[in-house]
Amino acid sequence: MSKTIVLAVDAARHVSAAAEMTRELSRDSGDRVIVLHVHEFAVGRFGRIQVDCPEGAGERLVAEIVDDLKRAGVTADADIREANYGHVVRKILDVADEHDARMLVLGSRGRADLPYIALGSVSHRLLHAARRPVLIVPGQPHTSAAPTPASAAATTAG
Repeated sequence: MSKTIVLAVDAARHVSAAAEMTRELSRDSGDRVIVLHVHEFAVGRFGRIQVDCPEGAGERLVAEIVDDLKRAGVTADADIREANYGHVVRKILDVADEHDARMLVLGSRGRADLPYIALGSVSHRLLHAARRPVLIVPGQPHTSAAPTPASAAATTAG
C-alpha cells in the first residue's frame, strides 16, 4: 500500500483545518504528503486568465503548508499544477494516480454542500469521481470574538 497522502488546497481560509488534519494523520502513519494546488484557467475573449486566486497566492500557501509539515517531522513536497476551467477535479485525481496516493484530503467551506451544488464544488465532485478514499475536513466555524468575563470587566472598569 502507498504511503502517500495528497492534500489538495486552494487559497481560502478553510484550508488550515485540512492541513492540520493531514499533519496529524501523516505524523502518526509516517505517510509522505504531497501538498497540491491547481491553478484554474479560463480561456476567453481576452486570452487565458487565471481564475482561482491572485498571482502567487497558491504558491505561497503551498510553501507555508510544506514548511509547517516539515517542522512537524513530516516528509512533504509541493506540487503546483494547471487545469482548464472546470477540470480541477480531474487534475487532482491525476496527481493522486501519479503518486498512487492512499488518500486525498481537502477542506470544505462549510457543513453543507447544498449552496454549492448548483455551481459544483470541488469537494462534492471529487467525492463522486474518486476511486480512492477522500477525507473532506470542514473549515472552522466563524464566530465573533466574544469578550471573556475578565476582558469585559477590564473594559468596564477602565
